[in-house]
Amino acid sequence: MTDHTTSNRNWIVRAAEVSDAAEIARIYNHYVASGGATFATKPTTLDEMESFLKLSPEPGWPRDGWFVAESQGDRRLLGWASARTFSDRFGFRHSCETAIYLDSTSVGSGAADGLQQRIEQHCVEQRIHHAVAKIIADNQRSMRFHYRYGYELVGIQKEIGRLNDQWIDLAILQKLFPLAP
Repeated sequence: MTDHTTSNRNWIVRAAEVSDAAEIARIYNHYVASGGATFATKPTTLDEMESFLKLSPEPGWPRDGWFVAESQGDRRLLGWASARTFSDRFGFRHSCETAIYLDSTSVGSGAADGLQQRIEQHCVEQRIHHAVAKIIADNQRSMRFHYRYGYELVGIQKEIGRLNDQWIDLAILQKLFPLAP
């Protein structure tokens, strides 16, 4: 895989490395604890995150993409993104599920845009035709962000999950990428 970086004067986006696992887990676990962005209720461990980052694809499958936004000065992780296999069934091999999570101090920095652009570049490189974003329906900031990048709402799964004694709706958004035969 070609390693592309996206940058502005304050940050760069690069491929994630196993050495980033602790910071990726820290950023994600903030959202597990605060709610509103994930259905996870238990923090992701370092071992779990390292395992995700080490996965290699089966022959004929695209590689999962893991990317981080890193500050130019102190090299602190501002956020991370993934484009992961949508399903283990072979017919879905050209589909992925995407996710972007920012450090709470990095919201508004533009790093999410850099991460999204890198995900889209990865989709084209890996011959992914269909990207899915599953978003808690009340998370309007994330919904608006994905609409800006051309994602379309395909449906709302009503009361699909339960957190804090409340039923939660899940928005399913998709974006199609041209795929040459």
